[in-house]
Amino acid sequence: MKKEVKRKVISLETKIEILGRLRKGDRVVDVAKSYSMNESTIRTIRTNENTIRKSVAAGNTTSMGTTSYTRNIAMGKMEQALMLWIEDQTKRVPIDTGAITNKALRIYEKIVEQLPSSSSTEKKPNFLACHWFERFKIRHSLHSLKLKGEQASGDVDAAQEYPANFAEIINDNSYTPDQVFNADESGLFWKKMPERTYVSKFYKSASESRDFGIIIWLRDPGIGGPSHKAAKDRITILFCSNASGDYIMKPLVINKSKMPRAFKGVNINNLPVYWRANKKGWVTAAMFTEWFHECFIPDSKKYSSSKGLPCKVLLLIDNAPGHPQDLEYENVKVIFLPKNTTSLLQPLDQGIISTFKALYINEPLHIFWNKWRTMNL
Repeated sequence: MKKEVKRKVISLETKIEILGRLRKGDRVVDVAKSYSMNESTIRTIRTNENTIRKSVAAGNTTSMGTTSYTRNIAMGKMEQALMLWIEDQTKRVPIDTGAITNKALRIYEKIVEQLPSSSSTEKKPNFLACHWFERFKIRHSLHSLKLKGEQASGDVDAAQEYPANFAEIINDNSYTPDQVFNADESGLFWKKMPERTYVSKFYKSASESRDFGIIIWLRDPGIGGPSHKAAKDRITILFCSNASGDYIMKPLVINKSKMPRAFKGVNINNLPVYWRANKKGWVTAAMFTEWFHECFIPDSKKYSSSKGLPCKVLLLIDNAPGHPQDLEYENVKVIFLPKNTTSLLQPLDQGIISTFKALYINEPLHIFWNKWRTMNL
């Protein structure tokens, strides 16, 4: 029985090296011997030089070592743009396979429209198939990092029963979405960098990446880096919005210091937030009660008046220790979520607060990169 000969795969990186030697004047026979290849293989690579170089130009340097064949120009350009999109998105929000494949399809269609009809002759690939995505990850050395964080244990049964009870309260009191508010607080480590990103498989951690090295180098020493502990400077932000999404109240920010050095000469009453302080920078029962009477009530009344609505509102909050059970005010109804259902039912916890944090983190990253570009002009 004839022994099956395994086909040798030649990466684009190797092909470019071979073409470089041929351009310098090396003989085909010498190049073939140094790479342990047949002379006919070297001649075929030389014949396809233009196609190989176009494919490399449409791709990126990372995928050269793992891609062995020339590819559709539109596909190469699409993946190059897609990688930039992935790098940008992972600084803001986590992305999954579905988001990547859908974005790939949209980018590909736009690129094909801009290219001459003769430039893209291959059939449009199926980006929703696992085959393309698995090869894409290999070509660009991507791997997924699991987000680390506290996962609240929720009472699923109570969470399933509560929506019907909540709907009954809404109907009995004839509340409109504009009159239903939800408030929730969250800690913000305001010097902290993103916890998740896609990195090359050549690196075991993000701190080994050259790009992240630049970011770390641009940070203030206190922010942290490979040789520093993660900064734990924290503030607490209390968010409040109505169900229609038409009105987002001015957030309450609680810091440990009432007048930080950065606020020298600043009137805290003119800030775009309600600024408060206590020793721990947390929401206490007294602090929440103060917010309820001095911030929530006046703001909700002003909003209702501007919309021509009756001055009656519903405030939905969870059973956190800092939320007093005796909050009362005329035409204001305060109700509490069932215990251990915050992670399942709290509206502001369903991606709103996390999106704010992701966008906040993205801002200093833009500042760092702009500083880097300015320094290297």
